[in-house]
Amino acid sequence: MELPNIKPNNMHRRLRTKLQDAFDVSYSVAQVRIDSFDAFERELLTPFLRSSGVFYRGERICSPSRRLLPTFLRKEALSGDELYSHIDSNALYNFYTKKKSFIDVYTTLYGAPDPEKQYKMLAFAQHYLDVSPFIDFSASLYVALSFAMKGRTEFEDDIVIYTAFDIGDDDTTTDEEEVNEWLSGYNVGIVRAESKEEFLKLLASRRKSEAEIGNPLLSAQKTLESLLNGVSPTAKLVNIPTNDLMKYQQGVFLLLNDFCLMDTAYFTKTVRQSFVIKKYIIDKNVCPKLQKLLQDKAPQYRYPCLLDISEAVKG
Repeated sequence: MELPNIKPNNMHRRLRTKLQDAFDVSYSVAQVRIDSFDAFERELLTPFLRSSGVFYRGERICSPSRRLLPTFLRKEALSGDELYSHIDSNALYNFYTKKKSFIDVYTTLYGAPDPEKQYKMLAFAQHYLDVSPFIDFSASLYVALSFAMKGRTEFEDDIVIYTAFDIGDDDTTTDEEEVNEWLSGYNVGIVRAESKEEFLKLLASRRKSEAEIGNPLLSAQKTLESLLNGVSPTAKLVNIPTNDLMKYQQGVFLLLNDFCLMDTAYFTKTVRQSFVIKKYIIDKNVCPKLQKLLQDKAPQYRYPCLLDISEAVKG
C-alpha cells in the first residue's frame, strides 16, 4: 500500500516520516542477512546458547507474501468479497465451535468450550487445526530451524528466522486469566483494499456511530496521527503451554490485538515499542550445514519429531 501524497510542509514531512516508520510491515529496519555459517553462529547460535531470553520463529522461504501474521487472519484476510469486515471474540468462538469434529475432541480433553475462557481452545486449534489468532514462536533456536528447513536436503530458497525479545519483560505473560481477558476484547478489522484510493474511499464513506465505536478502523479520526492510533496492534508473548506437543516444541505465542489489517499488512510501530523483533534471512547455501548442526546437536528436534513426539522417543 503506497503512502498518501501529502504537500511537503514541515508538519506533513514529520507526519510522513512517522507513517513510514509505523508502516514497517516486514520489520525491515531489523533485517539481518546471514551468508555464512560463521555469521549464523555469531548472530544467532552463540546468543541462544547463552540463554539470552530470545524467542524464535522459522519460515521456510523468504517472501514478501509471508508476513508475520497469524493463520486465522491470513485465511480471513484472503477470503470474502466485502471491502471491510470485523472480528471479535464472538466471531472467534463461533468459528471454532461450528467445527464439530474439532470441538468433540477438545471437549473430550478439556471439557465444554467457554466463550469467556478461549485460550485453551485457541491454543489447541493452533496445533491440531493449524488455524488460530496466534503466531508460533519457540524458546529453542533448534526448533525454529527445524520448522524453517522442514527436513529438506535441497534448498531452492533462503530461509528466515524471526527473533523476538521483550524489551521491558512486561509484555510476556504466564497468566491464563490475563490472556482470556485479552481474548474477550479481541478486536481486529480487515480491509481488503489494494490501493490508497480504495482505502481512503472506504474511510470517507463511513460515519462513526454507536455500533461502530469499538471498530479500530471506523473509530479512526480524519488525521493520520489518530489513524495510526486506531490501526497499530498491541502485542503480548503468551508463555502458557497447554499440551505435550507445545511443551516439547518449547512453544510460546505472539498475540496481536486492537488493530486493522490492510491487504494483509499492518502498522508495526507499537509492536516494536514492546519487542525487539528481527528478521534473519539465511542464505540457502548455509542450510546444509544447519541440517548437520541439528543432526549433531539436537536430533530430537528433527522435523518429523516436532509433529510426532513418538518419533523422537524412538530415536
